[in-house]
Amino acid sequence: MPPLVSVIVPCHNSRKTLALCVEAAQAQTYAEIEVIVVDDASTDDSAAIAESLGAAVVRLPVTGGAGLARNRGMAAARGEVLFFVDSDVALAPDAVEQAMRMFADHPEYAAVWGVYGDRPLVDDGIVERVQVLTGHYRQSGLDVVHTGHFAVGALRREVVDRIGGFDERLVGQWTNEDHEFGLRIAENFPVGRAVRVVGFHDDDDRVTSVVRKRFGRAVSLIPLVLKQRDLKPEREALHRPAELAAIGLTGLGLLLAVVWPALGVLAVAAFGVFLWTVRGMLGFVRRSAGWPTAAAAAGLTFLYGFAVGLGGLTGALRYAIDPRFRRRYRTVSM
Repeated sequence: MPPLVSVIVPCHNSRKTLALCVEAAQAQTYAEIEVIVVDDASTDDSAAIAESLGAAVVRLPVTGGAGLARNRGMAAARGEVLFFVDSDVALAPDAVEQAMRMFADHPEYAAVWGVYGDRPLVDDGIVERVQVLTGHYRQSGLDVVHTGHFAVGALRREVVDRIGGFDERLVGQWTNEDHEFGLRIAENFPVGRAVRVVGFHDDDDRVTSVVRKRFGRAVSLIPLVLKQRDLKPEREALHRPAELAAIGLTGLGLLLAVVWPALGVLAVAAFGVFLWTVRGMLGFVRRSAGWPTAAAAAGLTFLYGFAVGLGGLTGALRYAIDPRFRRRYRTVSM
């Protein structure tokens, strides 16, 4: 018999997309599947939706976050392979089959991380379309990957047996518990990117939501970036260092131009460098969705990158003055 794959879906108040997520998991071309939904103390009818579709449901009495929910899902799973899907993601029909094929072709891989598809699961407007297209482009272009993509990704159970699961001490928004676990996996095992393992994401559709998320995650990512220098996780971030430097110089040029207008040239030149660093992504967006969406992608990418830069500076300051923040990602207890 082919190995059993346990599809694990953590959810919290996910009634908008949960049925689409579960139905897509159940309709996979790979037959040996069990679907486990871990309801993280939802206040809506998410658990009832999952049960009505025939999924196994693990109910948590108190909200504990995505890391704890995924751990409880792994504890309930029977499969040799653990396939993680977020509740706002619907897998392409052959996603699990493609993951299993990659494991067969690369028996050394402990995990294979998929990518978001190039269209939204639910299209809520241009902000979401930009999110989806830029995310798809940047994920698909990574040859080497270390940080885990637990919205669409598969893991051999033996990995959890050896190094444990998600660090349940990392609770709250934007704690990067997924990055921590992904980097811990990459420290101990080879992992790979699987561009044919695709999930369609219902992404953020409000600029303010994206800005808050990018800022918050950038703050919390600093201890991991500084402690995992050998893996260089910043190279896999949505905003690359050269891009962030160009955005920062643009902002600095604008500030200096208030005092000395001639320095506005610095802002113009730096913005040109920014556009050059993201030219491939903008070209992909233009070909996929046209010039208006590409123009929106340029402006939004600049804004989001500015938020990431501020978040990184804030995180670096906290790392310098707050010992508890420096110790945040100490070795997980086994």
